[in-house]
Amino acid sequence: MDLTVSRAQFDAVRGARHLPDVLTKVLDGATPSGGGDGYVLHLTYEEATALNELCAWNVHSDASGAVTPESRIFDDLVKAILTHPDY
Repeated sequence: MDLTVSRAQFDAVRGARHLPDVLTKVLDGATPSGGGDGYVLHLTYEEATALNELCAWNVHSDASGAVTPESRIFDDLVKAILTHPDY
């Protein structure tokens, strides 16, 4: 599957703790998106699942259950993966 991510999302994943080698390779192989400020990640189903899990680990909520602003970027990626038609 091809997943277009923003530069901010790309940087957040790149900077995530415990980034597995398989996702490092995906990020290294990303191509610039046609729209400019972003990248297209070329993912197998397994790689998309690994990215989804990594992002889910980085989603945190506050006492009311709302996603914290700092982790919104990861929450948006989880939603993008889960709703992608090729996932």
